[in-house]
Amino acid sequence: MSNRTHTDTKSNIIGVCVSQLQNKENASLMHTIYQSARENGYRIMVFGCFDKMDFPTPHSNGEASIFENIPMKDLAALILMGQTILHKELLLKLRDQALEVNTPVITVDYEMEGCFNICLDYLSCFKRLVRHVIEGHHRHNPFFMAGFKGNSFSEERLDAFREVLQENGMPVKPEHIAYGDFWNGPARRICEKWLENTEDFPDAIICANDTMALTVINVLEERGYHVPQDVIVTGFDGIDLIRYCIPRLTTGRVDQKKIAEQIISIIQETEADPEAAPRSMPVPFHIINGESCGCKKIHFQTSNQHILDVYTRMQIKQAHIEQIFHMMTEMTEGHSMMNIVKRFPECIPDMMTGDCRIFVNREFCRHTDIPLPKGFGEDHVLLLLERKDGHMTIPLQEMENHSMDMIPDKMLERSRYVLYLPLHWQEEVYGYLLLECGDQELDYERMKDFMMAMAQILGTVKNQSKLYEMYIRDALTGLYNRRGFYGEFARRMRELEGQDRRIFMASVDLDHLKMINDNYGHGEGDVAIRAIADALSEAAGEKGICARFGGDEYVALCLWSADEVPEDFVKIFEKRLHFWIDQWNATEQKAYELGASTGIIMESIQNVNEIDELMKKADDNMYDCKVRHHSIRASRRE
Repeated sequence: MSNRTHTDTKSNIIGVCVSQLQNKENASLMHTIYQSARENGYRIMVFGCFDKMDFPTPHSNGEASIFENIPMKDLAALILMGQTILHKELLLKLRDQALEVNTPVITVDYEMEGCFNICLDYLSCFKRLVRHVIEGHHRHNPFFMAGFKGNSFSEERLDAFREVLQENGMPVKPEHIAYGDFWNGPARRICEKWLENTEDFPDAIICANDTMALTVINVLEERGYHVPQDVIVTGFDGIDLIRYCIPRLTTGRVDQKKIAEQIISIIQETEADPEAAPRSMPVPFHIINGESCGCKKIHFQTSNQHILDVYTRMQIKQAHIEQIFHMMTEMTEGHSMMNIVKRFPECIPDMMTGDCRIFVNREFCRHTDIPLPKGFGEDHVLLLLERKDGHMTIPLQEMENHSMDMIPDKMLERSRYVLYLPLHWQEEVYGYLLLECGDQELDYERMKDFMMAMAQILGTVKNQSKLYEMYIRDALTGLYNRRGFYGEFARRMRELEGQDRRIFMASVDLDHLKMINDNYGHGEGDVAIRAIADALSEAAGEKGICARFGGDEYVALCLWSADEVPEDFVKIFEKRLHFWIDQWNATEQKAYELGASTGIIMESIQNVNEIDELMKKADDNMYDCKVRHHSIRASRRE
């Protein structure tokens, strides 16, 4: 791997892969990494989603699509948040892709070969916490609530509990140990069972995580016991919820600043020495002394402030939900996709204050009225919406997917925190949101709600468009059916309202369809029907309205203002049509010869009611053509 310098705009970018962004601890860690990177001259690109990614599901597969966008070769390093992305095969895939282009990989709380592994030192902190309860607070009858039986974190913390008890010459009683599965319900049932035995009552309950500890406190207080006076309770992990509980929980929390510092140190090391050997490095936890062990007194003023904060957040959440509900109701009632796109700016949440871009892929656009650039590639995306310097535009610009070109240079220069999120519904990926983030920590819970709502709106309107397409299209050929033909003609007439309008119309019949069906089967008949449809579309061009009215009957129509009519279009159409048919016959080498009879008119048209009369004229001309074809073939046979 070559040395990287900060003079190259794209060489000081750190890629971060993270899931469960709505988790407060994960969001806080992202912000801490960003702050440390900023202080050291690096920028952050976060490829994030909200699913646990524990095993493949349609939804998690859609979420995982965001990790396909990582420009590995342009990164100073790739960080894998292994404690959030639980799908290990995905982590291995990302590791291999990065190492293939010599981009160093740093994992957090998940060890992988070939990577710099930042290991979280749970064990030493948990031992200190147990010692704090037993030795610091002189508790003689502690109980332990583990997580899942067999889980490495659960068993590790149980072993630490046993070890500290043995250090202090205390017996390890099996009846004082139970598995609460890291969750509320099992923890409640276990605690209630323990409290039934008043002769063997705990003076401390040490829990393997905070969720179980908070449940234990609730059960104790429901039964009339006081924490910490009657029973000390401790947790572990330092989740955000403990801020809003009375008494405040004594727990252990990882030093996020140390994680961020270690990441930057590793990157700087690999820049100085590209051959630096990957290794594992521990990051400590620290004890948060709260009120549930008696180290601190309850401060009701502080607690009241936290309660007020919760109430305020609930109000904001309620307003946000109402906004989303209103947005979904208003935007899914019969609007075209382009109308929806035009209305998105008014629905973007106030938390998204920086520049942003919304990209959609070709497959998403295929069944909508979003116009695609000519020759739009399969590996490209469409820049659908862009907010730049406070102004929203609809660029409809084609860009290469999975490239740094999707990020404006100005965004890279100005922002040190760029967030990528997937836009999908279940496994169906629509595109991506690219967001410039500032110094303020994002409300990822609201972001999650917004992304899901936006995806549902886009998916609903797309499916409506798809259903409407099925309603107006011929299933066999993809041309308009009679209903679609008349509807599109009326729309084109409205576009040219007030102008002198000229119409070209061709009535087309596939020759000898019955003979093909009778002699070669209906499958071959369908082949012939589709071939004429393709020929008709090619001949009519981009402005053509082509339809199959049923059986072997087709119609093609072009509409212009009088001063826009192409010269000799009738001759051009006939030449294109018969050239395509001749080419098809020469290429396919069927046992039958494909042919078509046409009737053509080119006239002025004033209103939509004239269409049926003009179509009759074209039909009459077509039947004259068919009679001539029969006469020619008959004379050839003679």
